[in-house]
Amino acid sequence: MTRKILIAFCAILLFSSNLVMAQFTITNTLKTNDATGLKIGDVAFLTAANGVDPNGSGWLRLTSATANQKGYLYVKQTFPTALGVIADFEYTTWRFTNDGYSGADGFAVFLFDGAVTEANFSLGGYGGSLGYATYSNPAGKTGLSGGYIGLGFDEYGNFATATEGRNGGPSGAPTTVVPNAIVLRGPTSPTYTASNIYLTHKALGDQTGGAAAIRTRDEIDYNTLTATRPTETQFYRRVQIYLTKVGADYLITVKWKKQGDLVFNTVLSYTMNGTAYPLPADLRIGFAASTGGGYNFHEIRNILLTTPGNIRVDSRSDTALLCNDTGTNPVTFKIEVTNDTAATLNNIDFTNQIQDAAGNLLDISKFKISSLSTSGFTSSNLPTSTFPTNSISGKVGLAPNTAGIVTITGNYFKRSLPTNQNFKSVSTVNSTEITDTDLTNNSATTVVNVRKCSILTNPSMPSYNK
Repeated sequence: MTRKILIAFCAILLFSSNLVMAQFTITNTLKTNDATGLKIGDVAFLTAANGVDPNGSGWLRLTSATANQKGYLYVKQTFPTALGVIADFEYTTWRFTNDGYSGADGFAVFLFDGAVTEANFSLGGYGGSLGYATYSNPAGKTGLSGGYIGLGFDEYGNFATATEGRNGGPSGAPTTVVPNAIVLRGPTSPTYTASNIYLTHKALGDQTGGAAAIRTRDEIDYNTLTATRPTETQFYRRVQIYLTKVGADYLITVKWKKQGDLVFNTVLSYTMNGTAYPLPADLRIGFAASTGGGYNFHEIRNILLTTPGNIRVDSRSDTALLCNDTGTNPVTFKIEVTNDTAATLNNIDFTNQIQDAAGNLLDISKFKISSLSTSGFTSSNLPTSTFPTNSISGKVGLAPNTAGIVTITGNYFKRSLPTNQNFKSVSTVNSTEITDTDLTNNSATTVVNVRKCSILTNPSMPSYNK
């Protein structure tokens, strides 16, 4: 082997190694009582760990619908930023009594430097700073340790303002509140006056009639008083935050999907100067929320962190727990396949299996698929009516930068598995039409737990906690 060939070969190996090192997928439903790998602080808690929700059907509750609360969570695992980042999560925010403010304050999702240790971690100010930005009470409260971006989902409207010690606000009206808005603030700086500066915001929905009227509208939060958490048909928000490299800069794109939406809608886009704000090699994700005189339950679940620019699959179910004592239990799985590239893909290989806990194909005497439907694909040859086994395979097509849904419905039969066991839907996607730089997000698993009927309800728990 000549020296030039050897050098070229080593360079290829190094490049390939860097791609492998940059691959990552981190998921956490926050539906269970398992807090492994999570740092939870102040009043925040997992509702499945406190008896509020059954294990497998819970949420991360950042605050309760009570005045003057604050809570936070961050995922301890770091993730590399070389290929960019997608942060995907669902949230709901609601209350059961009239607070006189139409809900407050809001919550923030933040990305911060992975080099910050747990011992050195500190939040920014609460109140209108939503746990991310600088704050005046106590005086000189600095921003989140190692903060890179803080994205505020602002119900009351203070996160965009240059008040309470925050730096910068909208040009021309820096101290005017902006309720029902998504607001972006920048990195934490050792220089207080340069820390977490206002970058941009998007006011959502109908913004007529003044701040008090705007706050009553269902955009960031749900404003119908309800004794129980709103259903997904009443209020649903799923958010995707993209951080992608564009030349020397970083494009931040925020998309969301509301109840009734078939596709994600882009609600905010901003380009950060990569020279002024270089991206750390590794980041972590966290969430914080606060209440004041106004309040809401602020709840998060189904976190997915992965890389953009490839194909990926995500899987969810309408059932996390089912009763093992009744005859037939219908279960629906929704598998989302995303083509996050600029290419038209006509031959994406798709497979799905319903498996037992050990990974064996579940026999149709225990669970049987009854129907399959698709939406959003340009083509599909997946079966829709005949299912001799619980294994499905075929090909689907997707236009550039779009997603499709495979909906699989089936029935679990009484006592097919021992109580306290589970079964799962396992989906995979692959395509030879592109070079997929991250294979860690090409499979997705959704687990359904089998329990006794008696533990699936808790009639002693107040209804507003459910």
